Amino acid sequence: MRSSHRPLRRWRAALAVTAAAALLVLAGCGDAGRRDTAPAGGDPAASGKPRLAIVYYPQFKDGSWGEAALTGAQKLKDAGVIADFAVQENVNPGADGVRALRSFAEQGYNPIIAHSFNYGDDVKQVASDFPNTIFAYAGGFGDVKDNVADYSQPFWEATYLEGILGAGVTTGGNVAGAGGFDIPVCRAMYNAYLDGAKLVRPDTTGSFVAVGDWSDVQRAKEAALAQADQGATMFVGCGQGPTFGQIEAATERGAVANGYTGDMSGLSGQVLASFTWNLDKVFQEMVADVVAGKTNPTRYYEVGMTDDGLDVVINPAWKDRIPAGVMATFEQKLADIRSGAFTVPMNKQ
Repeated sequence: MRSSHRPLRRWRAALAVTAAAALLVLAGCGDAGRRDTAPAGGDPAASGKPRLAIVYYPQFKDGSWGEAALTGAQKLKDAGVIADFAVQENVNPGADGVRALRSFAEQGYNPIIAHSFNYGDDVKQVASDFPNTIFAYAGGFGDVKDNVADYSQPFWEATYLEGILGAGVTTGGNVAGAGGFDIPVCRAMYNAYLDGAKLVRPDTTGSFVAVGDWSDVQRAKEAALAQADQGATMFVGCGQGPTFGQIEAATERGAVANGYTGDMSGLSGQVLASFTWNLDKVFQEMVADVVAGKTNPTRYYEVGMTDDGLDVVINPAWKDRIPAGVMATFEQKLADIRSGAFTVPMNKQ
């Protein structure tokens, strides 16, 4: 089943605008692009509940990584877990990141979340000046010291399940993995997908490429097409640009692709499944530690499928096309992962 490129073109354009906006902030002040949400009913500090802040270098409305954070914060506010939250987008790592983090800390926000691996140095530079504030960044490898926290991205749990589905709806071919860079979580996502596929087709093989950029859709598409030329029929991406590029390639070649940190079923009929990242579960643990005074030392926040931190969403267009036996395997493995009976290994080799 091949589908129209129009939704993909819209997302490609949005990603390009996001990348350009992130560069423009270098010429502006540190508060460029800031959006704050204010609660109804006056001063948020009066409730005594924490106020959460998030810094991000593209724009939050990206249908993926950034929007997962925005949605997570909004859920906590709607549930009354936090008094308020504020976000600042288009903040490049470096001097602008340091300025944004410091500004939020001075205003009393706690926890403060730097929603990218690239903010690691910025967080460490600011955190020591505010020892009772949790500064968390998306390192994904347990980089914790004093009040600097890290939060995991156990996406391989979801891609393992997607691999079962992918092998189940294809009659042959191999797995094509891609990441913005060759980092452990990207390797683990690819390896888990391959392991899942092998449950259905034990002879399945694959390849992994590092695109060299998180946002370059065209470069990712070219890499994916090259993998398709080598027999790839299933694509799994790590990062927005790599994933969008794979979806474009899969749409052209009639292969299957998967969405990344957001439901991307609407982008193409070739998107078989997506995983969503429920960051409210992660942020809620940080907020609970703030309330309990457990801010220094802080910890590594590991929230996966056993804690409802991730979900796999099957494209409705594919549900009736997945063989019953494959679906039964998927559902059993999903239940085993959620219950803790089975742990998907993080194979980063």
